[in-house]
Amino acid sequence: MRRAPPANPQARQAAAPRARYRLDRLRLRHLRLLELIEREGSLGAAARALGTSQPAATLLLRELETVFGVRLVERTARGGRLAEAGRRAKERLAVALASVERALEAAGASEPGPALRIGCSQAAGVSVLPAALARLEAEGGLGRIQMREGRAQELLRDLCAGELDCMIGWMDESLAATAPLDMLRIEPLRLGRMQVVASPSHPLARKRAPVVEDLLRWGWIVPPEGSRTRAAYVRLFLNAGLAAPPVSVECAALHTMLRIVSATRLLAVAPDVAVEQYRRLGLVVALKGRSLRLGSEPFAVVTRRDSDALAAVRRLREALLAAQAADLRPRDPELHRPQRA
Repeated sequence: MRRAPPANPQARQAAAPRARYRLDRLRLRHLRLLELIEREGSLGAAARALGTSQPAATLLLRELETVFGVRLVERTARGGRLAEAGRRAKERLAVALASVERALEAAGASEPGPALRIGCSQAAGVSVLPAALARLEAEGGLGRIQMREGRAQELLRDLCAGELDCMIGWMDESLAATAPLDMLRIEPLRLGRMQVVASPSHPLARKRAPVVEDLLRWGWIVPPEGSRTRAAYVRLFLNAGLAAPPVSVECAALHTMLRIVSATRLLAVAPDVAVEQYRRLGLVVALKGRSLRLGSEPFAVVTRRDSDALAAVRRLREALLAAQAADLRPRDPELHRPQRA
């Protein structure tokens, strides 16, 4: 049962140093204990994984629960499981452990400064990120960077687990609903949308305002199930009351997909920021038509609030915001055309 806070301000002030003292007594073994109990299924098995005795592990757990002031582990017939408070605490402790591991890597690294770990969507790799890195390079603050591309949901999960320092990509209400928003800093960068694309020589590219029904007779290249782009492809036809046609080619790589579109009569759905890059090269065109509009979604840079102390994270976030603010060119006139009331 959670302990009630002291009733008056003087008592709370007196309790604060004692809480800090208890917190200072925690060691890495305390931090790992909840993770091991969840993984191993019992306190005894967690003790063996930790390389200590069960009585010692019981003492560690008691000390941990004293600091948190709440029961973290429930005993069961099969050994033990994390209580709801224990699961919440474990999520935060996992971040702390990841930070310790990063500190050890930084201390032992031969290169100057720790590497900044960036997770980005493929669309971010051709839009906001290059301009931001160019700014950092010009300011002499580029440092060392480790980049990983992936889906927004996976990148957000790794960010919350402490395996990434920053995530750049789509951030809508479906992702926000599954994220611990109190531990994240979310800075919107722009609104983007998916577009239907074809090669400049495609018959539909010469049509003034194609409709969804026109798309049914052509082959499609789209990413695998579970991706945001695949969902947009299905939604395109559902909005018109139609079933999406069979996919001719599945391709997870955005750039490969757009190059194949440029060389064939296959159609695709792709983020507008990537479409614009290939349009400038004369490789693809976005098909225009009122029924082909798929709406807009927010694009954001997401960091953990507890990483604000890292100068590299702050510099990257500021560079991303500054680069986006400086890019005032409309990517698509339809996105910037005033709407009639």
